[in-house]
Amino acid sequence: MHSELPENKVSKGAFSQARQKLKHEAFIELDKLQIDYFYDTTDYKKWNGFRLIAIDGSTSRLPNSEAIIKEYGVADISETSTPVILSRLSQAYDILNHLTIDAQFSSYHNNEHEMAIDHLSFLKRGDMCLFDRNYGSFWLFALLNSKGIHFCARLKTGSWKVAKQLVESGNREMTAKIYPSKASAKRCKALGIECKVQRLRFICIELVSGEKEVLVTSLMDEQEFMYDEFADLYHLRWFVEESYKRMKSRLEIENYSGKNPLALLQDFYAKLFSCNLTSILMSETDLQVEKITKNRKYNYQLNFTQALNRMKNSIVLLFIRSEQKIKKYITHLKILFISNLELIRPYRYVERTFRKSKRIYPAPYKNSF
Repeated sequence: MHSELPENKVSKGAFSQARQKLKHEAFIELDKLQIDYFYDTTDYKKWNGFRLIAIDGSTSRLPNSEAIIKEYGVADISETSTPVILSRLSQAYDILNHLTIDAQFSSYHNNEHEMAIDHLSFLKRGDMCLFDRNYGSFWLFALLNSKGIHFCARLKTGSWKVAKQLVESGNREMTAKIYPSKASAKRCKALGIECKVQRLRFICIELVSGEKEVLVTSLMDEQEFMYDEFADLYHLRWFVEESYKRMKSRLEIENYSGKNPLALLQDFYAKLFSCNLTSILMSETDLQVEKITKNRKYNYQLNFTQALNRMKNSIVLLFIRSEQKIKKYITHLKILFISNLELIRPYRYVERTFRKSKRIYPAPYKNSF
């Protein structure tokens, strides 16, 4: 009989044992199905005809247990403090449609470049990739060109001779050939790609702060892809940074519900699935939002935090209810989404502050998503 009050159906031990039988790959497969369906059936957002993908990494603080230390290692340790255990995160993120098309949860000691290579298997010829300055390397650009994937990446001016020359020249852009170092040539050989000279376009942009940054791109046609477009293009990469903030602050991905490696993966990929599902449902309200706000001075968008809050207690219902009820629930969720709009502030600039988060989630007090 249904009760309005909670009932103790299973013990904590029974629940834990049952959970060990749930593979985290189930959430990855479900996520892939919904992403493939989204791209196959919708007229999704693009930049100049390209699907715009940002590849970037981050870290996640993990619970302290012997099993987790054995799997992921220790990132930092001292005689006077508790060991800091971190995982390395990386994602390929569709920044216009707000979808993580691939994500990796790995040892902290894994290399972001290696993880980026794995992401490329989820991209297709004609995609456009954005990278920050930690990814710039000859072999990566050669690999992307070999796959027919366009790119725009920020360079470390001090590490690239051509970038330094461009800044010192005072010119806005130039095309130049770059040549492989011995290490890059060796890497190209290991990747099975031709190690040939790369001819690329270099663009110098002055930031609001007065600092000059240099971008490198495979988009060589200066008439089709004009200089003035690239500052805004690279600025869009900020959405992948925002996605990590959303994961940590809104989804609380570091608030793990278990202290073994399987629990970490279950939590991470389940929350990622939830986030992508929310983005897909939100995308179906674009026309309604445009209609509601067409006479307003500024553009508006859905509040993602509020949308996630509405979704968290609804996702399970979308799996266990009848098709008729699911359609009603989705319609109702969209109405709730639209009721929470926020103003888009163009060209808003806030100086970044770098600080180490001290937030730790005590194991006995878990706030489940």
